[in-house]
Amino acid sequence: MHHYLPILLQIAIVYLVALISPGPNFFMITQLSLAGRRGLGAASALGVGTGSTIWASLAMLGFATVLQRIDWLYNGIRIAGAVYLVWFGIKLVCASTKRGEAIIVTVETPLANDRAAYWRAWRSGALTCLTNPKSCAFWTSIFATLFPAHPPLWFYGVALAMIGCMSVGWYGSVALMFATERTQRGYRRLRRPIDGVCGAVLVGLGAKLAAES
Repeated sequence: MHHYLPILLQIAIVYLVALISPGPNFFMITQLSLAGRRGLGAASALGVGTGSTIWASLAMLGFATVLQRIDWLYNGIRIAGAVYLVWFGIKLVCASTKRGEAIIVTVETPLANDRAAYWRAWRSGALTCLTNPKSCAFWTSIFATLFPAHPPLWFYGVALAMIGCMSVGWYGSVALMFATERTQRGYRRLRRPIDGVCGAVLVGLGAKLAAES
């Protein structure tokens, strides 16, 4: 068992660096937390954690490697992710030109405590992660270089649990940080420019994803 602990630590360190690098997941959860409630941000963080665990599972099973070799399917996921990010970003940019409540409250959540709102927040996080083929390439490379040959069964379970907990823990912390009362007050004062910037970033990330080959 001690032989595998350094490998788990290496995987955790590499993943932590990837987690703290701002990307689509970060901007999506930030905006959901700012515009909605703390629970909505946490739900989206759980969705990202679910997506990350699924990608890691596919990489472990070798499916991610196969996916990268099927150009039409890989490119389909890439384009779908780009369209989703651009669509969400445009909604934010449009909302930034209007007075009133934030887009997530007025368009996405009819009631702040509606169960469907939490489901939509979870779905937003999961879709943002699952439609980003960079996750596929990331986990394929990680497991190709760091994963031991023929590890015991428990290693798979521990690695997946670690990945899921790290993802939910980091993005959940981001959600809580941006959902504090002080941050919310600042957001209410600067909602329009913040929504505009977040929307523009998501559109840019979507366009970059679409342009990649």
